[in-house]
Amino acid sequence: GKLGEALCFLQLGFPCRRSLVGPGHSVTATVGQDVVLPCHLSPQQDAHSLEVRWIRNRLSETVHHYHNGEDLYEEQMGAYAERTELARDGLSAGSLDLQISRVRPSDDGLYICTVGDTDAYDKAIVELEVADPHLSLGGYEAGGVRVLCRSAGWYPLPQLLWRDARRQHLPSVSQTHSQDQEGLFEIEGAIIVTGSVEGPLRSLGLAFLPAGMETQPFSCCLFSAPFFHNAQPWMVALALVLVILAVSIGLGGKRVTVKEQQRQSRRWKRVGVDEGKVSLVCFLCFSLFWLVSNG
Repeated sequence: GKLGEALCFLQLGFPCRRSLVGPGHSVTATVGQDVVLPCHLSPQQDAHSLEVRWIRNRLSETVHHYHNGEDLYEEQMGAYAERTELARDGLSAGSLDLQISRVRPSDDGLYICTVGDTDAYDKAIVELEVADPHLSLGGYEAGGVRVLCRSAGWYPLPQLLWRDARRQHLPSVSQTHSQDQEGLFEIEGAIIVTGSVEGPLRSLGLAFLPAGMETQPFSCCLFSAPFFHNAQPWMVALALVLVILAVSIGLGGKRVTVKEQQRQSRRWKRVGVDEGKVSLVCFLCFSLFWLVSNG
């Protein structure tokens, strides 16, 4: 620590204030894999004697706690038990990277790396993006098409909600859940997607909420999509296959336009919403632009 400060003073001519530096971009992961959340001290200094705490939204939501060479688990959230590790080999160089094993959908969101000692307290924010739930296409039913959503690895059991562009809840035709040997939940739900030419601008949103939560931020892009009106079953199925394929490609990569809009709205969300309360939110926009109605 003293050496780093001395070098900084020699280079710049004045003492440097310690700061924490994140990756500068979101970190992506898929369910089941291991992921590393990067964070390091600047200027570089030995972090062995510091108190390092990774949290979600507030101090009580501790993901990993390290102090004076020891990992402390008394305050760790149960959802992260035996799944986190601070990279020890980088501590001497000021690296505070956190590894999360067996990533779950509920791990998605913001993480805060904090460092404190007798002189200062610093923090850096890292965003983890976990691959979205799996969508699949069911059969033609009741003038529309059954769309299925399945997601596993949740704890606690979430609610699965479907909403339209006005944030109004759409009724599920079915919803089931099961629990695996590790106590994690798999949830599956279905909805019948219909529409009309005379109807308003249409979009479909999907939200996962932890048990007990009633509200959350919800937004999605709107497109003119007067679809399914007077459509034959094969036309509806073909259109939805194309939409789900397009959405899956976007979610499997960088989540393109919708995710960029979400990143730009992070500051608004931090002002009005507690991100730590929401395990995962995914926004799905169905746009067909007369493909079916003019088919």
